[in-house]
Amino acid sequence: MFDSLTIFRIVKTGFVNYWRNIWLSAAATMVMTITLVIFSILAIVFGITQFSINQVTDRVDVSVYFKPGTAEGVIEQFASDLKKKPEVSAVTYTSAEDALAAFKATHAQDQLILDSLDELSDNPLPATVQVKADKIEDYPHIAEGIQNGGYKEHISKVNFEDNRLLIERFGKASKLIVVGGSVLVAIFSIIAILVIFNTITLTIYNRKEEVEIMRLVGATNWYIRGPFIIESLLYSVVATIITSALVLALVSKLQSSSLSYISGTGEGNLPLFYPYGQWTYTIPALLLIAILLSVASSMLAIRKYLKI
Repeated sequence: MFDSLTIFRIVKTGFVNYWRNIWLSAAATMVMTITLVIFSILAIVFGITQFSINQVTDRVDVSVYFKPGTAEGVIEQFASDLKKKPEVSAVTYTSAEDALAAFKATHAQDQLILDSLDELSDNPLPATVQVKADKIEDYPHIAEGIQNGGYKEHISKVNFEDNRLLIERFGKASKLIVVGGSVLVAIFSIIAILVIFNTITLTIYNRKEEVEIMRLVGATNWYIRGPFIIESLLYSVVATIITSALVLALVSKLQSSSLSYISGTGEGNLPLFYPYGQWTYTIPALLLIAILLSVASSMLAIRKYLKI
């Protein structure tokens, strides 16, 4: 086991190596920072996409309009059958009378519309059942089931086609973001590993004589390897600090504009830019990713080039 003095010397040597090869360290830190920024931006984009999908899901539904004269019992049975489906989250039945009353309340200040309704002998508004799903991709299946189900002879219209295009666009955009983001993450992760690998390799060659002397005087393997690992950890820590500062500035810039615009509330405190609203988890997550990349690459370089 290492004593406190040995650990201090290993850490100190790692810091010295970092500053001794400042240009190499800066290049490795920059590449790591770019990688973490891409991770962060993708997390923000995923958050925006998920938030938008949730907003659309909350507003989208399948509206089923029944033919005039359809028995209320038939409609209630239809609604009851829908509630049993696992993909259906809510079913709301609005009778023709309730729909008319709501319409009159909404246009209470428009006397012309009210007078026009009074001229009609029959209620022009149909009984309606509104169906909501938990997942936006379930709506096409629900609409198709209603259109081809046993109640189709009582149904005058299923209002879903207006929302189909919007749902399909969100689905394609979501898949594109996931695929494109994964490719970018993979590319820059490989670049970060290669850059840190080469940086540690150059550091090993620069300290070749020093390593030989340490080995001759009986230094342990981990005492020799330790500073190189500390040096790679410094890339991670510095890159995480820089990334957090950059993305915080970006989020604070967009929070009051894009967020309130997308949410339609005029407020900038919605949890859209996940995970940067959860700093308890975000910074450790970024640091962990950076450490995994840097330590993996440094261990590869040490194993290949540091013969001890």
